[in-house]
Amino acid sequence: MIERYETKAMTNIWNMKNRLNLWMNFQIDVCESLQHLNIIPLQDFQLIKKNAKLDIELMNKLELETKHDVVAFTRMLSANLKTESRWIHYGLTSTDMVDSVQNLQIKFSNEIIEKDLITLQLKLKELAFKYKNQLVIGRSHGIFGEPTSLGLKFALWYDEINRQLVRLELARKQVEVIKITGAMGNFIHISPKVSEFIAKKWKMEVDSCATQVVQRDRLIFLITQLSSIATTIEKIALEIRLSQRSEVNELLEGFSISQKGSSSMPHKKNPIGSENICGLARLVRSYNSIVYENNLLWYERDISHSSNERIMLPDIYHILDFIINRMTNILDNLVINTSAMANNIAKANELYFSQVILLTIIKNNPKITREIAYDFIQKCTLEAQNKMINFKDVLIKNNINQYLTSEQLNECCNNNIFLINVDYIFKKVFKDK
Repeated sequence: MIERYETKAMTNIWNMKNRLNLWMNFQIDVCESLQHLNIIPLQDFQLIKKNAKLDIELMNKLELETKHDVVAFTRMLSANLKTESRWIHYGLTSTDMVDSVQNLQIKFSNEIIEKDLITLQLKLKELAFKYKNQLVIGRSHGIFGEPTSLGLKFALWYDEINRQLVRLELARKQVEVIKITGAMGNFIHISPKVSEFIAKKWKMEVDSCATQVVQRDRLIFLITQLSSIATTIEKIALEIRLSQRSEVNELLEGFSISQKGSSSMPHKKNPIGSENICGLARLVRSYNSIVYENNLLWYERDISHSSNERIMLPDIYHILDFIINRMTNILDNLVINTSAMANNIAKANELYFSQVILLTIIKNNPKITREIAYDFIQKCTLEAQNKMINFKDVLIKNNINQYLTSEQLNECCNNNIFLINVDYIFKKVFKDK
C-alpha cells in the first residue's frame, strides 16, 4: 500500500518485520507442542525458545542464495542455534507456517475492521436519532418523490452495517483457521495434535481438510465480504456527494478554515473525502476476480496465488481501515443544511401529496376507478409542473371537490404524515441498542 493510504494499525500487522516475528513465534510454538508430545527434549525446546532470534539482513542474504524465503528463514533461525536447530520446521511444509500466520494476520485485521464498523455505527445511530423528525425530500431516479425522515437515512446505513457485521463474523469463522498438515495435507510427518495445540493457543480453529495449502474458497468468502463492506461505505459517500451538489446543498462535508477546494477557483468546496472513499472502494472490489482465480491451484498446490496475496491482503485491509475511519470523520463534521432541505421541499409545490390524494379519492369514492382518479391527479400535476405553481391550487381549480371535500384535501396536505411510522422503523432497527 502506498504511504498515503496506509494506516498505523494495519502497518503494525502486515509489515515484514511483524510477519517474520509471527513466523518465528509459529516455529517456537510448534516446537513447544512437539515437546509436549515428547518428540523434542525439554532442554532443546528451552534452548530454541531462548536463542532463536531474527536477523533480517542474514535472511535476505540467504534468500538470494536459496531463492526460497521459507528456507532462508529457517536457516536464519537455525544460525543462532546449535544441534537443537534440527527441530526447526520439523515435519512441516512451508505453507503450514505461511498460511497459518497469514490467517492470524487476517484475524488481527478483522478485529480492527469490526471495531471500526462499530464506531461508525455509533455515529450513525447518533445522527439517526438527532434527525429522526427532520423532513427531507425523498428522491427516486434522482427526481423528487415524497418527503421522508433524514434520520431514516442514517438508520438505514446503521442497519446495513449490522448485516455486514453478521456476514463478517461468518467469514471470520471460515478463514481464521490453523493448517499444520505437512506436505500433502495428510499429517504423515506431523501429528494432528500440533494443529490443535496451536489453534488453542492462538484462539483459532483447526482447518477441517486441506492440501498443502488452506483452500482459497475461504479467502473468496472473506474478500467478497470485505468488498461488500467497502460498498456500504461507498454508498454513504455517494449520497453525501450527491447531496453536496450546489443545486441540492443538503449534506456537506466539513470545510476547515485553511482548507482549499481548488487551485484555480477560491470559492470551491468539494466533497473530496467522499470522492476519495468511492475511488478506494472500487479498488477493493477489483480484487474479487483475483481471489476467485486463486482457488484454482494445480493438484495439492502451486504458488500462483502467493505473489498477489502478498499485495492484495494488506492493500484491502489498509484501504478498509482508512475509508471506514475517514467516513466516521466525515460524519463527525457533517454539515446538515436544514434550511436547504426545507427550501427543496418547498420547490416541489406540494406535488408530493399526489399519492396521498390518489389513495384518499379511491378510499372515499367507491364508484370511482383507480384509473379515473390517477388520470385526474396526473393532469393536475403536469399543469402544476409546467406552470410552476402550487399543486393544491391546481387541484382546487380543476374541481377536486367532486372527489374530496375541502376538509379532506387539507387533511391530505399535511407534511407530518410522512413521519407517522418513523418510530416503528426505529424500534425494528435499533431494538435495545
